[in-house]
Amino acid sequence: MPLLKLGVDFLPSIFISGVNFLLPPVFKLIAPLEGYTRSRQIVFVLLRTVFLRLASLLVLLFSLWNQITCEGKAEAEECKTCGYNYKELPCWETRLGQEMYKLLLFDLLTGVAIMLLIQFPRKLICGLCPGALGRVVGTQEFQVPDEVLGLIYAQTVVWVGSFFCPLLPLLNTAKFLLLFYLKKFTLFSTCSPASRTFRASTANFFFPMVLLLGLAVSAVPVLYSIFLIPPSKLCGPFQGHSSIWAQIPESISSLPQTVQNFLFFLGTQAFAVPLLLISSILMAYTVALANSYGRLISELKRQIETEARNKVFLAQRAVALSSASGAP
Repeated sequence: MPLLKLGVDFLPSIFISGVNFLLPPVFKLIAPLEGYTRSRQIVFVLLRTVFLRLASLLVLLFSLWNQITCEGKAEAEECKTCGYNYKELPCWETRLGQEMYKLLLFDLLTGVAIMLLIQFPRKLICGLCPGALGRVVGTQEFQVPDEVLGLIYAQTVVWVGSFFCPLLPLLNTAKFLLLFYLKKFTLFSTCSPASRTFRASTANFFFPMVLLLGLAVSAVPVLYSIFLIPPSKLCGPFQGHSSIWAQIPESISSLPQTVQNFLFFLGTQAFAVPLLLISSILMAYTVALANSYGRLISELKRQIETEARNKVFLAQRAVALSSASGAP
């Protein structure tokens, strides 16, 4: 049946979106039972959520890799002819792009469904039941860390799929714009400030590191596909080559000799070593500058605290002197 086949095709994306929606609230319920402080509870919940999202994406990519490469068995009947499973996946690049598109689509549908089917009905219950039940059911908090992790997850999906589906960044931008205005509306109409906040100092380190981890996770399958998996023989701009990367030297060889010499120079040690040294110097300078700014901020905070204590002392002295002068 066509409908059943469509459901089976979308089943991995539906399952991943459902897991990413259902398990983070379970993590939040478990965290208070573990005996950690409130700040540590937030950190552990976020770490588990990050692991869940990235692990689900990696499992999907690994299963696709098994299908494409016949579980790494190059001598298998399906992969022996073309170097990939041409029977099940004649255009494997298209299949990868489709899977990332499905993840992006269901991430959007999940976000819209949460707002329309959960957040707004809870707000209506809060208005219809002004008692304790309404407060318990209708109280909703806008969790900024969860929203940021959702953005990082979507960006990781785009990084994986943009090479195989070039329109994916544009679709992701449209999705972000739509969700931004919907979340802005729900924030002002249904949500209250979070009771547990994430410290700014921790957030400035944690979220960039998660984004960097997402970039590393997305780079592995893309680079593997470019260097090691033979491109599709029936479709795509790289058909007829042993690998996608093999197209690059051929394209460079067709350029003028001056351009070729410049591009080959970029790959030599004469360019890489000075670039590494300059990057190291700039990084060391940036770290030293950040440390000096940190020490300056600490000194200014100490001076402000000292001035505050001096003002309190002077105010107390003024009160004492005025009381002494007013006494008979």
